[in-house]
Order: sequence, then structure tokens, then C-alpha cells
Amino acid sequence: MIGYNVSTPARELQERINKFQKILQDKEIAGSLIIQKTDLFYFSGTSQQGWLYIPAEGKPLLMIFKEFNRARVESSLEQVLSLVSPKRIPEALAEGGYELPKTLGMELDVLPVNLYFLYQTIFSHTKIVDLSVDIRLIRAVKSSYELDLIKQAAKYSDQVAAKVVEFLEVCLMNCLKHTILCWKYRRKQRQSGCREQ
Repeated sequence: MIGYNVSTPARELQERINKFQKILQDKEIAGSLIIQKTDLFYFSGTSQQGWLYIPAEGKPLLMIFKEFNRARVESSLEQVLSLVSPKRIPEALAEGGYELPKTLGMELDVLPVNLYFLYQTIFSHTKIVDLSVDIRLIRAVKSSYELDLIKQAAKYSDQVAAKVVEFLEVCLMNCLKHTILCWKYRRKQRQSGCREQ
């Protein structure tokens, strides 16, 4: 079996969730359901297919559709469960001690209309509101952890770019050698009276 590691430190995830919960509280939104993979990874540390419920107060609940064991290892969130269908989200929330939200925030900028209608049906007594801008604004301000990762990625990029010159030099030398060999071969053919084909 392939080994998986925690991808984002627990402290980093908690700081992100705290910022988001502050927004939920300020806007009087009971909770948010995160679906988009980028946002799911940002707040949970895993990009496995699933849903992340973040209440305005309390611990988030990560519900995984596929690759539950991998998500369990990758995410440092405490509450992770396997869930086979989004239709079971209200039941999972109730079993986890969460009240069904009267207002639910979602990423409506990326949610297809057919899924929006599905979630409206699932949360029939809940008002669904857009929190996509709020999520983008949180993600736009980088933490020291994220800045360190960006610096590390830039170093790797510099290393790759530096190697390109070496690769090109080798490639050019090989091309030059090939050109010289072809030129010598053709010259020898002409000198011996052979015609090129």
C-alpha cells in the first residue's frame, strides 16, 4: 500500500477554519458546506472527494465519499467519516450533534446549477447563500507556512531552470557533433565519387 502523509499541519488548518468561522459568525450564517476540491484541500488538508461542514462554532466535520482511509491520514481534522451520498449529509450532521443550519454558506461561484438544486432539495428548510468571495479573500492572505512553501517552490523552480541550460548545452553539443559527422560523411562520399541518395 502507498504511504500517505499529513499534508497541512493541524495548526495551519485550525487558523484557516477560525478565520472562516469568524466570517460565518459576523454574517450570522450557521455553517458552510465546502465542496470544491481546492477549498476542501485548503480547509481540510485532503483533496479526496467529499464534503466539509464548517459550523459557525465548533469542530468541522469532514465527510468523505471515496478514499476514506487516505483522507483520514492526510487530514489532521478530528472528525472524519465515510459518507456514500450527499443526501445523507443532514443525517450525518444530526448524528454528529450538529443542528441543521437555517442558513448554509456554499461556493456558489463554482457550483453547477444541477448540484445547487440538489442541495436545495437536501437542505429543504435551509437558505443557501454564497460565500465564495469570503473564501477567496481568506485564501488570498498567505500565512507564514504558505509563504515558506512558496519560497521553497521558487527555489525548486530556479533549480529546474538552471538545469535547462545544462540540458541545452548537452543537446546542442550532440546536435553539433551529429552535424559535423554528417558533413564529414557526405564530404567523404563526394570525394570518392559516390552520389548522395
